[in-house]
Amino acid sequence: MTSPRPFAYALAWAVFASLAASNVRAELPVSWTDGLVDGERVLLLGNTFIEREQRSGYIETALTAAYPDRNITFRNLGWSGDNVYGRSRARFGNVDEGWRHLNESLDLVKPTAAIVCYGSNAAFAGEEGLDEFRAGYARLLDAVGRHTTKIMLVSPPPQEDLGRPLPNPEKQNANLAKYSAAIRDIAYDREYAFVDLFAALGEKMERGIEGKANLTSNGVHLTEYGYWEAARAITRAIGKPTPVVTLEATSLTAKVPLNAALPLPSHSVGYDGEVQDVAADMIVRYAATGGGSLDLNVDGEKLGTASADKLKSGVGVNVPKLADAAEKLRKEIVAKNELFFHRYRPQNETYLFLFRKHEQGNNAVEIPQFDPLIEAKEKTIAQLRQPVELKITLTPAK
Repeated sequence: MTSPRPFAYALAWAVFASLAASNVRAELPVSWTDGLVDGERVLLLGNTFIEREQRSGYIETALTAAYPDRNITFRNLGWSGDNVYGRSRARFGNVDEGWRHLNESLDLVKPTAAIVCYGSNAAFAGEEGLDEFRAGYARLLDAVGRHTTKIMLVSPPPQEDLGRPLPNPEKQNANLAKYSAAIRDIAYDREYAFVDLFAALGEKMERGIEGKANLTSNGVHLTEYGYWEAARAITRAIGKPTPVVTLEATSLTAKVPLNAALPLPSHSVGYDGEVQDVAADMIVRYAATGGGSLDLNVDGEKLGTASADKLKSGVGVNVPKLADAAEKLRKEIVAKNELFFHRYRPQNETYLFLFRKHEQGNNAVEIPQFDPLIEAKEKTIAQLRQPVELKITLTPAK
């Protein structure tokens, strides 16, 4: 379970000795130097990691909030158990049917940018399967490339050692490291962006909590907390770290983006005892001369006290007003994702589109009726993604 953040009114402080970007920051090609642009239609493509993201929404929410002034939409085409050949999408057909279904889904989405994550399943084949994986991934990326060449490849996350009787993941993580390296090389060869999630959630992980929490529920599949950490890693990697607010005087009214403000999930199967969110929603800097300590107030409410020296470096703070706004945005995104899921994967598609459509195929006309519902959700998302105005004041400590 989560506990109240340190300091009064569920607020957390953290002093940042260094405000440098994460050491897993992506090397961005020209197509990604401005991030996601206005009017972008972003495809999320992959297997279980991507499909389950639509139910948590942490990654999409962080990316949405990172570009509040840009109209960006997301479509999640994740499919559990899938591989680069679209095998899991075959429904009642063969692998060729899965490939055809995948391409039809791409035609439906018409992406202008794509974030793709495969390799977690393929890595079970070990080094012997690398050539087949490379060839299959190249074919898949060529298919995506019919719509866009602005592609970001994300390496699969590592497996987590949760102790016995679950398997020791050491051997499989060695395989995943090889596949992550292969994905990195594919990205560089094709001039795609690359995010090393294997490293970001593994040996180079920078946790945003105090306490013990597992990233996965079974060593493989991410928990809600795992997706929260993945969102932090991806936004840092593409150059959207925690927002910094710099005060030139002791008072400032600023609009603060929400990309770092997602609160730690209130419940996660990975929590072991009390867990606290210590990842800052924003960083406050004040380059005043002199010493002493200052009280930091937001919207008239004292959040805590910091020394002038620490404020010069930057003090991280969590603000419930930001967290509440980010959580509201996330819930709206999850609701939108559910609507789109039923749009492109209706539960009764056997009767609507496949070999039993002679029975209920007339109801297929209802499926596009999800579109205006999705559009309505996206209008609300556009309103909710806006930065939140805060009045920040510094006063001599009492």
